[in-house]
Amino acid sequence: MRMRCILQLSTGSFSGPSCKADEAVKTLEYCMQILDVEKVIFGWAADIALNQEISRMLERYPVEKYLWLPVFAEIQDGEGVRQNRSISDRKKQEINTCKGDAFDFVCQSSRENMAYAEKVFDRLTEGCRMDGVFLDRIRYASAAGEESALYGCWCPDCRDIYRKNGVDTERVRAMAKEGGLERFKPLARRRSIYRYEDRDIDRLMETKRQIIISRVGALCERFHSRGLKVGADTFAPAIADFVGQDIDALAELVDFVKPMVYIRTDAPAGIPFELRSFGSGIKKRIDELWGRDTGSMEAAVRQMQELKDRGCAIAPGIDANRIEGICGADTAYVKEFLQKLAAAGIDRAVLSWDIMRIAKETIEELAEVMPASCKRDRAAI
Repeated sequence: MRMRCILQLSTGSFSGPSCKADEAVKTLEYCMQILDVEKVIFGWAADIALNQEISRMLERYPVEKYLWLPVFAEIQDGEGVRQNRSISDRKKQEINTCKGDAFDFVCQSSRENMAYAEKVFDRLTEGCRMDGVFLDRIRYASAAGEESALYGCWCPDCRDIYRKNGVDTERVRAMAKEGGLERFKPLARRRSIYRYEDRDIDRLMETKRQIIISRVGALCERFHSRGLKVGADTFAPAIADFVGQDIDALAELVDFVKPMVYIRTDAPAGIPFELRSFGSGIKKRIDELWGRDTGSMEAAVRQMQELKDRGCAIAPGIDANRIEGICGADTAYVKEFLQKLAAAGIDRAVLSWDIMRIAKETIEELAEVMPASCKRDRAAI
């Protein structure tokens, strides 16, 4: 099966750009020449001139341009933004991250926060003709940074939503104070969401999913009404429920979903990294519910196949860049992963998460898996 390519370019963060315009353009043009590129996702440095330069360059190619927009974290530091409030006063653990990634989440139920995200999109795309927006951080924080993150946001508004959905908030507070993750061990699986034995935990997790779907759905409507397409970043199916993501439901709201099937990443969203935070007991139960080691490439491919078979428009994200201490991907790993996905009927994939940090030799090897349909001459396009 022919596989198409989506490029992801990290331009930096709100603290500053991580690349220069000429470097980004040169890398993108090289990829256009040898790979079958369908879309380019770039962002989220607050450098309008950089965004305009990349956008102008991509206008010369038949590809869709998406601005990378982290919704519930990173960009949300303006006045009027409602911050996320933890159920616990414990200090967050230090987690392995790339420069510029803070993973400080705001309140997921706030409508004002959604409006602010749209304003940021408009500011960053000034003077650019964009085809779409790629929504990242549409989730809750994970247990990797703080086990109490599994309880979601506990601001007054969120507590009220939990109570209205039948959650005994005082009982849950007492459980959180006791600590431990055993009560989050899944009892059963339906698609990519879990059921939990404890009644209040089960209702809490269901409410968190509803909040994400409701707020992301409203944001998607606003972007779609403007003629923009919407993509969405999610955790891999086996771990998405723990951060409030019902992938099948999200797939109904957007034009494509990018599950991050990161096997070689020792940082947030990396499958082994996130599984490790739960401990061996929960990991064992997750493996049982999926029928295999969920930290393996084979399990990731099978999960993508399940989503595809259910009609979800997916483009799996492969951790293709090599970053010291963060991601140990190499050419053989990326090529094998893409070949197995193609064999499973997956027809597109995202080279994640920064094309600037994928070795040139890796890109050249990938041209065998997703070659350009013909030699592209940008002057003729």
